[in-house]
Amino acid sequence: MNPNNGEQSDTTLSKPQRSYDIDWLRVLVMLAVFFFHSALFFRDAPWPWILYNAERSPVALAFSSWLDMWFMPLFFLLSGVGSWYSLRSRSNGQYLLERVKRLLVPLYTVGLFVINPPAYYFDSFSNSGYRGTFWEILPRYFSEWPVDPIPVVPFPGHLWFLQFLFMFSLWSLLLPRNPRSERGLHLIDTLAGWCHRRGGIFLFLIPVILVRISLRSLGFSGGYTAADFFEFLVFFVIGYILAADTRFTESIKKHGWICLILGLVSFVGFFSFFVVELGYWGGKPFSLIFVLFQTVYGIGRWSWIVFVLSLGAKYLNVNNKVLAYSSEAVLPFYILHHTIILCVGWFVIRWNIGILPKYLIIAAISFALIMVLYELLVKPFNVGRFLFGMRPKKKPSARSAPHPEGTAA
Repeated sequence: MNPNNGEQSDTTLSKPQRSYDIDWLRVLVMLAVFFFHSALFFRDAPWPWILYNAERSPVALAFSSWLDMWFMPLFFLLSGVGSWYSLRSRSNGQYLLERVKRLLVPLYTVGLFVINPPAYYFDSFSNSGYRGTFWEILPRYFSEWPVDPIPVVPFPGHLWFLQFLFMFSLWSLLLPRNPRSERGLHLIDTLAGWCHRRGGIFLFLIPVILVRISLRSLGFSGGYTAADFFEFLVFFVIGYILAADTRFTESIKKHGWICLILGLVSFVGFFSFFVVELGYWGGKPFSLIFVLFQTVYGIGRWSWIVFVLSLGAKYLNVNNKVLAYSSEAVLPFYILHHTIILCVGWFVIRWNIGILPKYLIIAAISFALIMVLYELLVKPFNVGRFLFGMRPKKKPSARSAPHPEGTAA
């Protein structure tokens, strides 16, 4: 994160500097999402999923729990950074139109009609006792429109991310367009000054922990409820703020290794005590054990995010052809990956081999299939690119590096 630090006129929007580390981190977090979903077949945990291997592994539980602690909040934080860059160079109308193309078009075309129906079938087979055919379940799939934050789809699956992010994009229109302007100057300068001090980066823990304790105490439990919505919104807004001043980046770099230690301690404490010993995520609302759980989890979540951001800021602010290719492929990869993993896993989990070979086979075959589909059906054609939220294909002479806002959702 290397934005301009305000030498320009407060009211003038200048072209933002490149932040290649943000693009790299977005690609790497997408890989974390991929390996996370590939491991869920083997996770022995109280959290439901779609398909299950007969044999479970505590290693898969630990691995997926560690990733689950930080990768989606980081994804939303990076999206907040991207929105800050985008709104500095676009009008509200241009920004909103781009968000519609990038998020709602994939959600209501390939997402609604192609990507999510197989996941709905697998989920009904494993968790609802359904034993009919895939084609027989389609009418039920299209008839189940849940009461959910707008926009809705019958079975959001992993595309809940697009739903949340579009709504966050609407919220971002209420934030200061240029945080160096009169409206945002005092708040950003004050916060950046605090964060530049030793330990100041942990100020962002306050809203994270407060949201976790308050909303989850009010009964918003389960997957992707109001508690998740507002917690992820906090990370999105934090990302928007972090992009506004280089002092935030310097503070992140200074606290990276401290956060690694805190992240390890927090995760070991969370996993060994709350998951292994107690076997649950929380406790009675507002009880001491509940507050302790949410605090430890919040500390671990923010610590891992700061550590990963620090590595990116130190080592990944470079551009090359791999980044250009990967950045463009991130959103189509995300849209495709979950259903492809489920389709491959549907067959592989039935094989009489060990967990590790199954995991490696699922990951390898799924990755290959995703890339083949992307290269053959999505990337070459403007129709495919449009349906998967990509920009139109340009002539070779007109190609350029990814826009500073990033190329993921």
